[in-house]
Amino acid sequence: MYFRCQIIINGISYEATDDLKNWDDFELAYKRSDYDGVLRSFSTKFEFVNRSYNLLKEEYSKNYLSSSAGIAFYKRNNSWNWDKVFQCALDFSSYSDDGYTISINAIDDTLAAIIKAKRNIQYEYLVSELKPQSLYYDGLKFRYEAKYVSGGTTVEDDANLQYIEHYGPLLPGGEGKPIVLGFPLYILDNSELPKLNSPLVFTDEPFSSDGGVQPFAEALSDINITIKLSFSFYVIGSTSNGTVSSQIVLYIQRADGTLEQKMRAQHIAGNSPTFVNENITSVLHKGDTVRMELELNNSVRPVAMTWTTYLRGFSLSVNFQSRINPVNIDVLLLTTVAEKLLESMTDSSDYSVDIYNYVPGGITRSRLSSCFIMPAESARNLPNAKLYTSFKKFCEFMEAEFGYVLVVEGNNVTFIHRYALFDNYVVKDLSDQINDYEYSVNSSLINTSVKVGYDKQDYDSINGRDEFRFTNEFSTGLKLTDNTLSFISPYRADAYGIEFLVQKRGEDTTDNDSDNDVFIVGCQYATSAENGNLLLDRPYSSSQLLGLISPDTMFNIEYSPRFMLEANKAYIGACTNMLKFTSSDGNSNVSIAGIKETDDFPIDNRLFTVGEVDVETSEVDIPSNLSGLISLDYNGEAVHGYIKEMKINVGKTESVRYSLIVKEIKS
Repeated sequence: MYFRCQIIINGISYEATDDLKNWDDFELAYKRSDYDGVLRSFSTKFEFVNRSYNLLKEEYSKNYLSSSAGIAFYKRNNSWNWDKVFQCALDFSSYSDDGYTISINAIDDTLAAIIKAKRNIQYEYLVSELKPQSLYYDGLKFRYEAKYVSGGTTVEDDANLQYIEHYGPLLPGGEGKPIVLGFPLYILDNSELPKLNSPLVFTDEPFSSDGGVQPFAEALSDINITIKLSFSFYVIGSTSNGTVSSQIVLYIQRADGTLEQKMRAQHIAGNSPTFVNENITSVLHKGDTVRMELELNNSVRPVAMTWTTYLRGFSLSVNFQSRINPVNIDVLLLTTVAEKLLESMTDSSDYSVDIYNYVPGGITRSRLSSCFIMPAESARNLPNAKLYTSFKKFCEFMEAEFGYVLVVEGNNVTFIHRYALFDNYVVKDLSDQINDYEYSVNSSLINTSVKVGYDKQDYDSINGRDEFRFTNEFSTGLKLTDNTLSFISPYRADAYGIEFLVQKRGEDTTDNDSDNDVFIVGCQYATSAENGNLLLDRPYSSSQLLGLISPDTMFNIEYSPRFMLEANKAYIGACTNMLKFTSSDGNSNVSIAGIKETDDFPIDNRLFTVGEVDVETSEVDIPSNLSGLISLDYNGEAVHGYIKEMKINVGKTESVRYSLIVKEIKS
């Protein structure tokens, strides 16, 4: 016989080839589950008679549910020696005995089976226990705006008007000198201001009738600002004697007491309203303040006067860009996270993980080697920060982001690019020794659209409109199906999301919707260890980045949706050679090194086609390399394809059935 089997009890192997009753039902298969690596599968229900029946019955009688036994299958090689095909345990919870035959299922205790069973389980880990590295995070430069409304008393019959009355005498200085009042300004709650390390302090400037004018802004460090003013005003007096006028003045008072007038607008009673529309730029230094004054004047004698503004359209804002003081954030190696997940699933540290060509920190810089994992709670610097993830999410991230898929061999897990699992050379030639040839189209590979990127996030900030690492959608140009191919990473890469979390540092008691999220961040090793092990990776110059608020501080550029398309394009190319942009959830104006995220995406090669061929052959030898091409000839055409599934009936080894993913057909 081409195959033999043994049962193993208490470490002793017993020949069971003639005792396996259902040889004809036992089928060995090799197949690709999702266009990645070829895995082995097999029948799990076995029926034993004769001596094997007695051995298993004795084991169960002695040890009950603690019984232990296994089964091993061997295949004869060309030297007529036996090579073990696989070995697994027998499941005594499925034990049944009709007096002649014991039926029992196998427990596939291989690593692949364990991963399949537990990959959806989400685990949580203390970041401090995962040997984190320290990232010196110097953040993004944000655009901020302090918005103010004017105060005063509302006119009863016109809610759009407010006024200020002053009845007091002239201030010291005599007749003809203005009365100086504090212009009433109140900061609005919807102002967007830094939550951390603000370079400016903003306060209300309440109405002052005694000449004591308060500033509404003070600089804590050097900062460039733009003050935007837009409103209209007029003044009226309580007497016809003299000339009544009003002036609004904006001052910057330097730290040494020097006053710099930045804007003065005047209105004389009886004229039409004065309109103000100013954009004032200035550099503030530490200790400088900004204030606005209302100067009321009558050339004859003190009188009661009313100053009125048109509230409709009133606007005063202070705009500036700012960046937080650098902080250190714990980040994790990809291999560390994968190994910890594998340990949790297997309850063992005997298994290893390898990510092909992953050189952490960018010694040989690439998107993959620069990639580290940042738990959201680490970004917030929460006490006892944790990572929340599952092995499935890690695998989905690796595939969507880098085109890497999982390969399990023995006790080792490897993440490798999908392309490496489709070798472009022939490993077995079936020639014309085939039967039952059938070619068909796999419609599941025909996609109308492709979605790529990350789930959209909602930010309560104008800066969030700058984020481009969300979902982009493209059309394949096909109308044959309504299938959508999706490359959506469960791990986030939005730089603004990271920045918003960092700015929540200090809010330890406040939960956040993003606290359980996982981010990726591009890092490179620092040349000096003064501030941390790692620095943010910024591989592009400001001139290469268009459509961003602050290109000089932007990071995670290479985790944009377009780079994800590049990582998977030959796989996408199975059904199309061009993707046409249709929509984006984020900033669609971004251009990286002259290429826009919204540009059409050409595909110049394909990993395989949508065609499949099913054949039966008498060539029963299993190919030594299951990732290579199988070739065959049919009706004058040479067909090259990859194993999608190969089935061997162990009890009847006269033929093997192949289902091939067609690479090409040549006449």
